[in-house]
Amino acid sequence: MTIEPTITKLKNAAELISEAMNELSAFIENAETKQVSTENAAPAPATVAEPETPKLSFEDVRGILADIARAGNREGVKALLEKYGASKLSALDPKCYADVLKDAEGLKNA
Repeated sequence: MTIEPTITKLKNAAELISEAMNELSAFIENAETKQVSTENAAPAPATVAEPETPKLSFEDVRGILADIARAGNREGVKALLEKYGASKLSALDPKCYADVLKDAEGLKNA
């Protein structure tokens, strides 16, 4: 019995294992490179979901303030507009609509 065929088979197996190790090492290096580039990237800004507030229109605000004025608090409405830097409703910044209506709640009860 000769040992030559067994030695040849072991050498072939060693070569296959070596090739498999090289491929696996290349795969791992590639994966680590992608991970490092992702880790070094600027983090995505955290988005905080703000509760969606309904968009208030000029007509919405006008209607509510008109009701308050008709109920007898015309001076209160005028003072409220001036508080937000407007001499009349059309000059009011739409960004202030929600705040104006919140303050107008107090005028309804006055």
